[in-house]
Amino acid sequence: MGLPKCWVLALGFTLAGAGVLADTSFSCNLKPISGASWIPSRIKVHFSEDFTAAKVEDAAFGVSVPAKVVKRSETSFALSWSLPGLAVSAEAGKAEPRFRAVLNTANLKMSIQSVRTGDGAQLPRGSGSCQLQRTMSQLAQNGSEWH
Repeated sequence: MGLPKCWVLALGFTLAGAGVLADTSFSCNLKPISGASWIPSRIKVHFSEDFTAAKVEDAAFGVSVPAKVVKRSETSFALSWSLPGLAVSAEAGKAEPRFRAVLNTANLKMSIQSVRTGDGAQLPRGSGSCQLQRTMSQLAQNGSEWH
């Protein structure tokens, strides 16, 4: 194959792969450490390429929801999200559990807390470890999902 044909072939492969990005995700196993309500035992956090947005996937319910991301340090990110329409509490009217968590990407640890307002009970907390997972995803798909 001559040089011009190789160049065209290389350009074709480059353009075909241009829509693919590395997606940084963390799979976390969590255990409750206090409180009387439920916290998720397994979640996955899928970050946008620039770590300014994320989606949290709850393994128990199989749902993926957007999470607010705040960078706390070079290796630490605060996340907050809710699971609309899912009743995980025995109390009536608690159909939208909300959570906040801190993920430390250096030591792969997460702490999580259930967020409830107006009730004097001890808030459920948990902690656990995470595994870094890098996957390939479509650029067009990411562009339409991150809001």
